[in-house]
Amino acid sequence: MSAGKMIVGVVGVIYAVILVNIIYYMVQTKAGLAFPVWIQIILGVCFLFVSVSNLKAKHYIFGSLFASAVILIAASVIVTSWFA
Repeated sequence: MSAGKMIVGVVGVIYAVILVNIIYYMVQTKAGLAFPVWIQIILGVCFLFVSVSNLKAKHYIFGSLFASAVILIAASVIVTSWFA
């Protein structure tokens, strides 16, 4: 296994742990992002389109980053609408 693949793997795991921690914190505090739900939905749809576009263009790193943003915004919308 090359050093580059190990670094990408370690950074990916750290990024996933941070993403899960942010979502866990949102659930614990019962507060999503500090935007109205309609803005979060529009932002999530925009991130989804950019993610799909990047994945089709084989820019996998940017596509996965924007996909994780979609997951984060979806979690925020769920937390906001569930606890508000």
